[in-house]
Amino acid sequence: RPEIVEEEAAIVRSIYEMFLAGKTIRYIADFLTNEGIPTPRGKSKWSVSTVRSILTNEKYKGDAILQKTYVVDFLTKETRVNHGEKKQYLVENSHDPIIAPETFAKVQEQLAQRLEKRNWSGSQHPFANRLICATCGQFYGHKVWHNANNTERYDVWYCNHRYRADKTCDSPILREKDIRSAFEAVLRKRKDPDPTYSDERWRTLVESVTVFPDRRLSFKLTEGKEIAVRV
Repeated sequence: RPEIVEEEAAIVRSIYEMFLAGKTIRYIADFLTNEGIPTPRGKSKWSVSTVRSILTNEKYKGDAILQKTYVVDFLTKETRVNHGEKKQYLVENSHDPIIAPETFAKVQEQLAQRLEKRNWSGSQHPFANRLICATCGQFYGHKVWHNANNTERYDVWYCNHRYRADKTCDSPILREKDIRSAFEAVLRKRKDPDPTYSDERWRTLVESVTVFPDRRLSFKLTEGKEIAVRV
């Protein structure tokens, strides 16, 4: 039976509450780290994987899965994580829950929805599903333009409603290089020691970017800040 102290229970509840309030897993991990709250293993830095494991662990809703690990060698006591090599057993209501089953179910549903939303465009580009039109609320999509002589190419992003016959949107078209430059301007405003664009830094820091008609980009960062720049 898992023994959970009240202090840990309070942290777990806050993680579920933040997630259901719309915070990203990265935001939650950074928030807990900045607040000086230790992880379940006593570490000072929270990782995305640690937060995700809490959001998907059935023990918090009162259930238990038996045989998550198994002994490989009874002499050396070597154990391994069970990835399907051995049969596992679910014991419902094995202990008092600290997360209501319906709350746990909502979190699992949102996890699935966020993953589906992230993969909606079929693109692994870091800008996909991050750029949002302030005029109509649609995501920005990617397109490649060429000059008249077809000697140069330009990667551009524009509102997915811009060229729809039923409802057009006159939000600005952005060159990819300008979006990167805007992100570097955000890094400078954060007093970042290395304000240089990289896909990894974008994915880590940027939760969403709202694009306004006056070419103002409002960056909502995973750390909770909002910084606006113009391109």
